[in-house]
Amino acid sequence: MRAALLYSSAMPSFGAKEPAIAVRIAQAWLVLGCLAVLCVPALRGRSEWLGWLPLWLVIVPATQLLILRWRSLLATSRRVWNRMPRRRAKSAPSRARRARKPSRPRGVGCPAHALLAAFLFR
Repeated sequence: MRAALLYSSAMPSFGAKEPAIAVRIAQAWLVLGCLAVLCVPALRGRSEWLGWLPLWLVIVPATQLLILRWRSLLATSRRVWNRMPRRRAKSAPSRARRARKPSRPRGVGCPAHALLAAFLFR
């Protein structure tokens, strides 16, 4: 029932071309908005009726493109993520093997150190 309401014949439909048309409109809006903000300094400010103009000229069309293309962006990000080399956590036994064993105090066999130790611990 829900699908019938969403895709009823009462609403005009462009078929498979609808997302492509919306993407083209958003891309054109974004390009023209960026050019307008870069070329016309007055459009970098604020309007009493519209508010902050770069929001409407750059950020809104960029967000619209993200929303319209989120599936392809998600698939691309997954492919990039899967290609990235990963560092695997080392298992506990290998870390235990690499742990340094406590070493003997240096120079216990040296007579000079033995004399120094005898003098200090006197």
